[in-house]
Amino acid sequence: MTTNDKTPMNLLKTIIDQMGAVDAEQCQDLACYFPNAELMIQWGYLPREACRAVEVAHRIKEGESLDGDYVRSVWFTSTALTKLKEVLGMSSA
Repeated sequence: MTTNDKTPMNLLKTIIDQMGAVDAEQCQDLACYFPNAELMIQWGYLPREACRAVEVAHRIKEGESLDGDYVRSVWFTSTALTKLKEVLGMSSA
């Protein structure tokens, strides 16, 4: 994605194309555009954890430093992904 393509809509479409997976840069963008979006953090050892986009970076830092864990992935739940597809007119109904 080029700098000119960096819009909230393109961000969501890219995440949908990635089957809901969110990378570190996209987490930052989600925190700006959609701060209340609920994401799941999959830890190496701790149980999975739901977290608002605006809190993900802080929670990851906290989990890595205080709990001594690491992040395996961050993603939207399948329910949230399905709703996003419906809202954007991308559902496969």
